[in-house]
Amino acid sequence: MIIKFERVSLAHKDRIMAFTAESPYRNCDYSFANLYNWGGYYDTQVAFHKGMMIVRFLSSDGRPACLMPIGDGDFEGVLADLNADFKEMGYMLTFMAVTAEGVEALNESYCGNIHVLANENYTDYIYEREKLVTLSGKKLQSKRNHINRFKTTYPDYKYEEISAANVEDCIALEERWFCNSERTDDIKAERDMVVKALREHAEIGMLGGCIRVDGQVIAFSMGMPINKDTFGVHIEKADTAFDGAFTIINQEFAAHIPEQYTYVNREEDLGLEGLRKAKLSYRPAIMLEKQIILLRCEQGQ
Repeated sequence: MIIKFERVSLAHKDRIMAFTAESPYRNCDYSFANLYNWGGYYDTQVAFHKGMMIVRFLSSDGRPACLMPIGDGDFEGVLADLNADFKEMGYMLTFMAVTAEGVEALNESYCGNIHVLANENYTDYIYEREKLVTLSGKKLQSKRNHINRFKTTYPDYKYEEISAANVEDCIALEERWFCNSERTDDIKAERDMVVKALREHAEIGMLGGCIRVDGQVIAFSMGMPINKDTFGVHIEKADTAFDGAFTIINQEFAAHIPEQYTYVNREEDLGLEGLRKAKLSYRPAIMLEKQIILLRCEQGQ
């Protein structure tokens, strides 16, 4: 194998974030939090090769795939080496979560001989941070009403930044959610990921906030920068017995995201109709489509 990959670890954080901070890509897949927290589930690995960063992982069918390489290095050389390594493994070189810029770059390198698979279930919903805070405009009036009802019903609610002092209370909410779920393998993996993120949030560099009502944590949210202008919200849980819990944590956490971030990426809807409706109701500024690319030939052919 030409390219040396290593399992993503905390030791890679600074180097990974040095690449992602300068990257134009706003998709949630590049967040260090997602690469690290889901690393065991997807066998996520990273390589730094010819001046670029490459992420490789196992897709849902167990086949290896990569994110688009990022950095100012030898893009064509990296593609050639990836192609050789995938061929040695017996697989077609595959890129996932490829945005329009990536499709264009690959199309140019492979003279149009690429196979594009679209999947709207993995489109990222990206919002203006300020809009999530102010909820201004007629189209978000219902959100403001929901916030006001919550504040009237629970006037003594409190927002807290996630810290060692409240992590276990957040985990307790996660466990209540898990006990009321279908407990599929995917749900179990998500529960494990959330608990890991909470317990290691400081080391990972994740920011988070929670809502307390009568001393009980009823909602929490966590995220991390994706690049210089986009912050990713990767985890959000709420007790739906408290009407408006999701709406209030959404607004409060957005208000506590550093102002340097113009955009907030709230990730995909995964084809879940309820989640799609909820994400659309906040009027995203950008619907970031992501494709799967299969490369069927050598570069320049």
